[in-house]
Amino acid sequence: MVLYLLIPIVLWGAVLYIGYQRLYHSPISHIPGPKLAAVTRLYEAYYDLWLGGQYTFKIIALHKEYGPIIRISPWEIHVADPDFYEVVYASSASGHRRNKYDWFTKSFGLDNAVFATPGHDLHRLRRSALAPYFSMTSVRRLQPFLQERVNKLLERFEGFRDTGEVLNTSLAYAAFTNDVVMTYCFARHDNRLEAPDFDPSYRDASYFGSTAGNYLKHAPWVNNFMQSLPNSIAELLHPAMASFVAQKREVLAHIQSITSGHNASHQDLSHPTIFHTILDCKLPDHEKRDSRLSDDAQVLTMAGTLTTAWVLEVTTFHLLSNPSILRTLKAELSTTIPSPNDIGAIPLPTLESLPYLTAVIKEGLRLTYGVSCRLARIDPDNSIPFTDKETGKTYSIPPGTPIGMTSVQIHHDESLFPDSWTFRPERWLGPSSKALEKYMVSFTAGSRQCLGINLAYCELYLGMSAIWRVWGSREVRGGDDVGFFELWETGKSDVEIESDAFLPIVRKGSQGIRVKAFGLDK
Repeated sequence: MVLYLLIPIVLWGAVLYIGYQRLYHSPISHIPGPKLAAVTRLYEAYYDLWLGGQYTFKIIALHKEYGPIIRISPWEIHVADPDFYEVVYASSASGHRRNKYDWFTKSFGLDNAVFATPGHDLHRLRRSALAPYFSMTSVRRLQPFLQERVNKLLERFEGFRDTGEVLNTSLAYAAFTNDVVMTYCFARHDNRLEAPDFDPSYRDASYFGSTAGNYLKHAPWVNNFMQSLPNSIAELLHPAMASFVAQKREVLAHIQSITSGHNASHQDLSHPTIFHTILDCKLPDHEKRDSRLSDDAQVLTMAGTLTTAWVLEVTTFHLLSNPSILRTLKAELSTTIPSPNDIGAIPLPTLESLPYLTAVIKEGLRLTYGVSCRLARIDPDNSIPFTDKETGKTYSIPPGTPIGMTSVQIHHDESLFPDSWTFRPERWLGPSSKALEKYMVSFTAGSRQCLGINLAYCELYLGMSAIWRVWGSREVRGGDDVGFFELWETGKSDVEIESDAFLPIVRKGSQGIRVKAFGLDK
């Protein structure tokens, strides 16, 4: 009987002791913030799980209460000062190492990927093998293939003209980006652009795998458990999770087909492909294991499918909602691309030099954020000083502390981007626009910056220039356009973030950016 009484007393004593230590004796106990967040990660779990991806917005609210630096968990802090971004996300040239926070990276079950590698040195080794494929020079070699997929996208759009059928551009854009990234990775793709419904299976599985992080970071064992089950049982327990696990196995099969020599389709292409040629790089053999390379491949294909497509989706909505913006863009494109027959003949550097097209792309990137969650970095070697500009107080952030910043907060900082929820390309055109560049953090920055930045920009320049050269809206049409789009049952709630689950989540039940296509005589 005494033992039964002692057990809860001991447990409660341990809880109180741990709480006391975290509140008053933690290396970051001097950082302001809510006491409950400092004591337990259940505070974050409440906003992540019970309220459904609201912790990002709670953090923004906490900054208004506590200031520009706050403690958001027993171990992690968050900073709201945009000028501190280049300190947290330091470049290799700075001489400072930056680790990732493994509590976060483990939530995806892709621990061997470059994206999820916590340590700076191992990350640098792994990244060095992939980086050459994503240089500007390498990506520009892909223009003929990219243009072929753009042309197919245009062809599919014309197939919806005057049929009365609804065109889901969200699925069409994801089919385009998936065909591109699959070919670059594996020298093959699944012809999703040719599929009648644009075959959203890969998009859906990638979307679930990316957005499940809010749950899985609190319960990472679920991922390992589901991967240990046969597909049939996994589907009974959780069909969406099972589709992500099946995708992981499919990507592993692609890698095994390459390493075994069964997939030799790269020989028919005019450009190198990543996972055929990476086998000849200087990585140690243990870094070329099928299981490790497949983690990299899945991250590349997921990110390459979802993020660029989302920029195309959001930009499509805003162009069709703002005739003056579309009119200005089409005028610039008509000057550079005199005839629709010239689509595909314009070199990428020429398209990249177009100021208004560039501004439209940047504004699309700003309002899609890259990812909407904080991406914590850790300096394993040095303490980092942070000074509150308003009070002048300096805080010392100890080595080994995860420090996060959030693109959503920066991109909606009204002091930088007035009327920040409005799609306004002109903000990137004035004499002060150059100063805004450092605050556009859709691809993050520093030694861990998104590898796919150049590929994404190439897809955006080629795709957007081709689409909007020959398509307009009911209010804005060119004489040689092939038709125009009208939004169908689509509103701002289909493009504005309502919750954060690694990727920005819009209203529940949204079916994407949907349009109807018409000929010019309508």
